[in-house]
Amino acid sequence: MGAETGGDPGNRQLKTWKEIAGFFGRDERTVKRWESERGLPVRRLPNGSRSTVYAYERDLAAWLDRSEAAPPDPGAGAVAAPRPQMEWARRRYTPAAIAVILCAATAALFLVFGARSALPTAAGVQTVADAPNAEAVSFYRAGLHEWQTRTPAGLTHAVDDFTQAIVHDPLYAKAYSGLADAYNLLREFSTMPPGESFPRARAAAERAIALDPTLGDAHAALAFVDFYWSRDPQAARREFQKALALEPRNATTHHWYATFLMTIGAFAPALAEIDKAEALDSESTAILADKGLILFYAGRRDEAFALLQRIEQSEPRFYSTHIYLATIDADGGDDTGFVREMAAAAAARNDQPGAAVAAAAAQGLARGGRIAMFQAMRAEQKQLFADDQGTAYEIAETSAELGDRQDAIANLQLSLARHESKIAALAIDPPFAPLRTRSDFRALMTKAGLPPQP
Repeated sequence: MGAETGGDPGNRQLKTWKEIAGFFGRDERTVKRWESERGLPVRRLPNGSRSTVYAYERDLAAWLDRSEAAPPDPGAGAVAAPRPQMEWARRRYTPAAIAVILCAATAALFLVFGARSALPTAAGVQTVADAPNAEAVSFYRAGLHEWQTRTPAGLTHAVDDFTQAIVHDPLYAKAYSGLADAYNLLREFSTMPPGESFPRARAAAERAIALDPTLGDAHAALAFVDFYWSRDPQAARREFQKALALEPRNATTHHWYATFLMTIGAFAPALAEIDKAEALDSESTAILADKGLILFYAGRRDEAFALLQRIEQSEPRFYSTHIYLATIDADGGDDTGFVREMAAAAAARNDQPGAAVAAAAAQGLARGGRIAMFQAMRAEQKQLFADDQGTAYEIAETSAELGDRQDAIANLQLSLARHESKIAALAIDPPFAPLRTRSDFRALMTKAGLPPQP
């Protein structure tokens, strides 16, 4: 049964659970729970079965506005914003166009502060007092939905939507924060180079903070850049802690703080933070997947593997699950599983170089077992690196697996010199375990800004 407008295009009638779930971009189970636990305004036909339901878009949008204004429910999943029904076609923005927009918005900000004083908040800081207009809010909500997909296409759409929100309201701090989040994840879930994504993420996060210093999301986005790009764990920790002080019930901040703690080797605090994130957003695939990885690094391999396999079965296109399982498989000597998960991760990320490495690994494994697998991988990785399509860090990982410590150290030094973001994992990456007592490896960790390991 299709949705009807009833003469009002802004108030369509949605006649099935599937259509209601589609309005929010969630599954039917989630919206059914929202009805029973959070008062989602779903109606039923008189004398009809309980499954005969309908709802009006205007009622759902009003419920969403109330939900966003209320304190979050720790037992409920985050509400994904519906995609707005725009009357004009979506515009596609190139990175250059986005840079121009950010510059224009910066100029607008200076004009605003030059023309009038910002209003003081209760905390004594200054923020721009303007409420965002309806068009900007619609694009912002659309961006939130796309951002949660963690797919290359979804994150690209999120950049478009957040940018459109800024175009419609250059003083909309949350839109800048959303743009920063999208760029932070594009580096991981697509093939956008870190040298493009992180500087844009920093510019957007800093603009959001300039507009509203109390916006915890923006401080968390800046912390992400501080650690993974600027290699400044102390600054990252300060920004994460500031973000949590401002918004202690923000699931994303607890999530990202957990992965930061994991990456510097603080596994017990990382588990505590990821549990908080899960309590605040129990339906987030990204949070559950990262919990699996943290469990693995904390020495709870069987739990990690079981959790990640469950996620893989329910969401087979989710990138993180595959790359985490590949890490566990390689560490455990399951070469067939490692090759399979590497190929699946490359497919989820639309990563052609990664697919080429996975194919080379499969051929090497079939030809001569584990050593031949890593040798074939390294040959492909070095060719890709020569063509500026790979990283020195990946070559270092494979060399370490082959026991070629000299080549591993040389490529890690090159990775550090090239400012590759993957070097943030130096303290915990399993292939480098045999190198961690070496003085040259410890010197690399110090240069990378990482705390010394016992």
